[in-house]
Amino acid sequence: MRKVVIFLLFAVFAWAGYGLRTAVAQDTQQKATPATQGRWHGVIARWDKEKSVLDVQKGNAVRKVYYDSSTQWTEGTKTIDMSQFKEGSEVNCVGTYDKNSDLHATRIDLKPR
Repeated sequence: MRKVVIFLLFAVFAWAGYGLRTAVAQDTQQKATPATQGRWHGVIARWDKEKSVLDVQKGNAVRKVYYDSSTQWTEGTKTIDMSQFKEGSEVNCVGTYDKNSDLHATRIDLKPR
């Protein structure tokens, strides 16, 4: 009788451990999938038009901001041409962060100086 109770107890703990491990693995996969919404405000330090990337500096921190053909270039509520943006322009970038903390902009807003 004692051996049966010990065996059942062992089986319950083994089953619970397997279930916990599976739940943790599923939770980890779900956390890695969604992109994080974010924004970055600063001054355009460098602009590489070939790679479609801006280096936007805020204080001592510099963050890469990627853009593409779907990125909206705005000044307040008006849509403006990308040519009005220059190195040294103050911008507010809105988009999603990737795993490297680079921002993929959906909108880049020019701030008046």
